[in-house]
Amino acid sequence: MHDFQLPIPPLPIPLPADLLAQAKTVDLVKGEHLFRQNDAVSYVIFVLEGELKAVRHLPDGGECVMLRSRAGELFAESSLADNQYRCDGIAAGMARVALVPVDRLREALGGEGSLAFGMCMALARQARKQCSRQERLRLKRARDRVLHFLACEGGVEGVVHWSAHLSELASELGLERETLYRALAALEEEGLLQRADEQLRLLSKSN
Repeated sequence: MHDFQLPIPPLPIPLPADLLAQAKTVDLVKGEHLFRQNDAVSYVIFVLEGELKAVRHLPDGGECVMLRSRAGELFAESSLADNQYRCDGIAAGMARVALVPVDRLREALGGEGSLAFGMCMALARQARKQCSRQERLRLKRARDRVLHFLACEGGVEGVVHWSAHLSELASELGLERETLYRALAALEEEGLLQRADEQLRLLSKSN
């Protein structure tokens, strides 16, 4: 990772000049981590060149891509409302990003209790869900879609509360109902999933 104090090109959000002056650019090579899960959130990230992906590791040893951001887009913007990253931020290839101090941006938005901040976070969460859904539907195996869903939507605890019929979950995952039932049963047998009281819990192999 290489830090530079280069002029920042136009960003997708028109930042105040004093805030933009505090930004820095960083170059990444393919596979390099910009941050790791549980790292403290210090910056808001704008992708200037290349592509970054948000990756969460699964209990079966695999990984799921929660979202991807390309040049001209924000990356991991939902971390604005968090103190720690909930995934790994990895360069999908050669990339350059601009890092803006998160505390200063929060102040510029009026703070966590402001309408502007609340709207920004609501839109960011909605965009993340849509990106995760697109990534999920690219997966071929039903079990992988289920694991991806729980990892992306289950929060830190890996728990999704699902009061609706499972046929609606099948529709959400782009699966036939019987295919979903078989996948859930197989994951339970593997010790990776627990079903109880209208909730699905992702388990680690050590559970």
